[in-house]
Amino acid sequence: MTKHQHNKGRASEPHGRDAPDTAPTYFECPQCGFLSADLEFGAGNGPCPFCAAPGDSRRVFPAERLRRLDGRIRRYHGEGESEIVVILVAAFLEAILEDIIDRILAAHGADVTVREVVLDGQRAIGGRIGRLFPHLTGEQFEEAAAELGYSDFPARWREVRAARNAFIHDSPFNAPQETIDASMAKQSMDLLGQAYRLFVLINNRFVADTHVPRCAPADGL
Repeated sequence: MTKHQHNKGRASEPHGRDAPDTAPTYFECPQCGFLSADLEFGAGNGPCPFCAAPGDSRRVFPAERLRRLDGRIRRYHGEGESEIVVILVAAFLEAILEDIIDRILAAHGADVTVREVVLDGQRAIGGRIGRLFPHLTGEQFEEAAAELGYSDFPARWREVRAARNAFIHDSPFNAPQETIDASMAKQSMDLLGQAYRLFVLINNRFVADTHVPRCAPADGL
């Protein structure tokens, strides 16, 4: 295995200006889409460590709308609002998955119209994870998560979605679930924290790696 292959999912850990109780900040290479939390990388001091593109026009990830949602989730968790936390974390995870799939589509050359049609045609989370993600990446989401060190993430995410759905939707087969307990809210918060790292690694594996032929590889990668 080459060094490039070994490091293709690599992303530095969030650090610097982000406190532990806020959303981390990653920076994006505009050429290959590689994401890193390194502040020097974010400031454009030097080329991209993945593709060697010049260090300018670094964009921030996640998007501002997700950072605002993250802040609301953390505030509700601090107030003990378990139901709201689970509902909003489930929405957050679906939104960040959509962003990553959109980035993968763009890396494959799909324009905005094509990406919109594809995502609109697969709005259900099960379809996006079970059909769209494998078609675009060649791997099941569960396999990719396990390879990147998050083997229990998909199952725990399903549990959060199930708790959210049982609380929100009436069922003719089961009694309605009137509350969501604090343990499920805690699980949701754990997933919120893990999601950034996991989806950045997925991005660097399936977005940056797809873009690499379009720019010169960095020395030693």
